[in-house]
Amino acid sequence: MYLNEARARGLMADFGFDAIIASTPENVTYLAGTVGWSNKVYAYSVHMLAVFARDTGVASALIVPGQEVTYVSAQQSWIKDLYTFGGKSALIQPPGSEAQTAEEETYLGLYNDDGKRGKNPGEALGLALKARGLTRARLALDQERVMPNVRAQIEAALPDAEIVDAADFFRLIRMVKTPDEIAALAAAAEVNEKAATAASNAVAEGATEREVASVFAAEVGRMGGKWQWFHFCSGRRATGIFPPTDKKIATGEMWKFDAGVVLNNYQGDTGWGGVLGEPTKAQLDLWKATEEGFEAAMSKVKAGVLGSTIHRTMLEATRAAGLPEHNGNFAGHAIGLEQREVPYVLAEPAPQGSPFLPESSDFPLEAGTTICVENPCQIFGMGGTQIEKTVVVTETGYEPVYPQERKLWVV
Repeated sequence: MYLNEARARGLMADFGFDAIIASTPENVTYLAGTVGWSNKVYAYSVHMLAVFARDTGVASALIVPGQEVTYVSAQQSWIKDLYTFGGKSALIQPPGSEAQTAEEETYLGLYNDDGKRGKNPGEALGLALKARGLTRARLALDQERVMPNVRAQIEAALPDAEIVDAADFFRLIRMVKTPDEIAALAAAAEVNEKAATAASNAVAEGATEREVASVFAAEVGRMGGKWQWFHFCSGRRATGIFPPTDKKIATGEMWKFDAGVVLNNYQGDTGWGGVLGEPTKAQLDLWKATEEGFEAAMSKVKAGVLGSTIHRTMLEATRAAGLPEHNGNFAGHAIGLEQREVPYVLAEPAPQGSPFLPESSDFPLEAGTTICVENPCQIFGMGGTQIEKTVVVTETGYEPVYPQERKLWVV
């Protein structure tokens, strides 16, 4: 189960919430374990909701749009009390038809149970909460994917409930990962690592940046993931996260990339760099400073450390190792169902302005937080490189989410 039940219930008690309601694809996955398609594709018109109560005696519920009935049936969420809304899709059920699998049983149950079918998402949610005695409850609503018309439906269905906009409350819960979440992040990291390795192996004299990027995209797709970005650049362009172009890679040039993928709604983020041909002393020196700054920062990672400490250590060590003018402004970020989770950046303090998150962005990391630590270094006119790894914070240090060797990649 992705959901950290104990943490969720503890925080719900702290903030006085009787139930939480997920709306974003990420938070529905977090609560229900399912991965939708329509709430991604039809981002502002299809609503899928999940309910989790603080009371252990109250079952969770899933409100399923018509487009997701088949997918929820196939995926078999741990949540078994299912509601739907709207009209029914075309389906002829010959007399005597019976379900022969769990998938068919769930499918027909959702299709035929008119007692759990609302006119719209808000009414279906109201049915679920009424069945749980939560119509007068204090509810934490993940509001970020609730359109105004559906918000009005929810308020009409639950006139006596106290509904609190609480998307950041979900982020607070999700800061500390469960073992199943770490396994999901490891699977995404594996896809990213293997696809990036294949792309790096495609670097050659005369190959274009786009050709290298196409290898990455094909490998991600072959492994069942979806690529989100592949910032690949070479030569003078390797001084930031420029997109790949038809520029041909030439011998003697540095190249670097930052790559992001998603697998079952869990994110992967990685990066490294290399040289086509024998590296020069200046290129080796740049890599050395990048590596020493990165390793110094990693030595600080453990429960209780501030993000600013990781950042300052990286900055100071990179400068001391031969890049005195290096001016990196952050050292990474948390990752999970979103590419950037809390803390959004490992950097100098900034106010967060949320009733559910620490006042400052610079707060002690908890064990179980998953972070990407990264040190991009670049010199205009010469190029640059990068090291990025994903780790789980522990009480005494960290553990890799997936094996990630980092070296200057010489082709």
